[in-house]
Formats: sequence, C-alpha cells, structure tokens
Amino acid sequence: MNCQTRESSNMPRCKDALAGMPLAMAYVPWQPAFCDTFPLCRALQTGTIFPELCKPFCGRRGGR
Repeated sequence: MNCQTRESSNMPRCKDALAGMPLAMAYVPWQPAFCDTFPLCRALQTGTIFPELCKPFCGRRGGR
C-alpha cells in the first residue's frame, strides 16, 4: 500500500493498491459425497471425520 502523510495531520492517507484490478475467479473441483465416517473419538485422533481424507504423514523424505 502506498501511504502519504497529510500536511495538516500526522495520519497517513493511503491509496488503495488494488483499485481498478479485476476480482479473482476461484476453481473448486467437484468433491465426491463422503458417506462413511469415523467414530468421533477416532475422528479427533486423525483430524478428520472422513476416512477418505485421512492421509497420515509418515515422516520420510522423497517417499522412500
């Protein structure tokens, strides 16, 4: 943001750096309907209620 100090006060006057720029367009791929769910205790442990989204981190580099 480009700010300039007004002469009459110490408050900065900022120009909007995004003025005149077009809005973005989002792309969200279609997601399948998830039917199967974990029990709540398991969901809290894994961080998701949907088994299809459970992708544990194994801690290995390069997938070896």
